[in-house]
Amino acid sequence: MQVPSGRTFDGNDLELIRYLHRYGSDRYSARPFRLRSGIQSRVYVGLGREDTTDNPGFERAVGWRIHCAVAKLMEEAPDDPRWWGLIGIPTAGTVLAQAAVMAPTLGGYPESVDQCPHVIFHRVMRETLKQHGDNPTWVNGRPDESRHRYVLLDNTDTDGQTKSETIPRLAHDGYAAKNMPLIIVIDREQGGVQRLERLELFERVVVMYNLLDIVFAFGALKLWSPEAVKAIEEEIRTNQFAPA
Repeated sequence: MQVPSGRTFDGNDLELIRYLHRYGSDRYSARPFRLRSGIQSRVYVGLGREDTTDNPGFERAVGWRIHCAVAKLMEEAPDDPRWWGLIGIPTAGTVLAQAAVMAPTLGGYPESVDQCPHVIFHRVMRETLKQHGDNPTWVNGRPDESRHRYVLLDNTDTDGQTKSETIPRLAHDGYAAKNMPLIIVIDREQGGVQRLERLELFERVVVMYNLLDIVFAFGALKLWSPEAVKAIEEEIRTNQFAPA
């Protein structure tokens, strides 16, 4: 399926699109609600919460897509001998990081990215700073860039604020965000990614899916009404955050 960004969704992409709809990960609401960024929205992007963990087939599917996104980064750095590891931004990113690491153990999937699977690991980042013990930390495990290549992961982005808030937490533990690629599974396309790129906070920003492409596919598969698709397209055009 050809989508607005010019990309072609293959069968695996469309399987994931159906899962997103079936389990309410991307959900339309006739009544607008307030996002953390402060804007009003009619579409909820909740990937990586109980929608994912309650449904193993879905968790496997999204895990494979993220795994292959990491594998692509690895193949672009063939001379780097280090082990690659994901750090998910809590809480949704934590779930997705584990799904990506475990996907190859569940079999099936890849027909691309040179048949994936690569060996990757993940570390757990806390929502609140660990207060007990000798060394209060945000991330389980000390950084070791001589042996490891870290990749930050989050489920979605609107204005880039959550990612910006994560940087000092990583720095507290000795992790350098500027040396990390950032993977965003779904970009709401409202300026947050462009803001992060302009500020050069991360080594690079990798977007797996654009919300407009997903919404278009929902309409083409008759999962959403034409009116809902049009409403979200207009919302995205209207609610744009200015670059930093």
